[in-house]
Amino acid sequence: MPFRDDENNRKEKAMAEKEGLYDVVQNKDGELLFCIRARTGNPDHPRFFFDGVETGLLMRDGKRAILLEYLSPLALTSLQKEDKVLIAEILDDELEHEYYAPVSKVRKLPV
Repeated sequence: MPFRDDENNRKEKAMAEKEGLYDVVQNKDGELLFCIRARTGNPDHPRFFFDGVETGLLMRDGKRAILLEYLSPLALTSLQKEDKVLIAEILDDELEHEYYAPVSKVRKLPV
């Protein structure tokens, strides 16, 4: 039976978007903190994938992925040894969401 791409058989794919402007800092506890713009809805089982070179991918939930390109030397060094990162989502200069995302080092990003 041939595969049909209709509403009943269509699988949802993660929607990847590039984060144009973001900040990366180390907080007072030494944790790596990514400040990004806020998205609608609450994060659900977020994960952070790192390719070991200069790009990260935040899987915010099962449907939304946020691509963070050109990571700073600070971020690159920290991601090599950290098992989680702190994410702060900012809306109109106010903290909208704050959460941890476990870090997975991968050869190739899943996008």
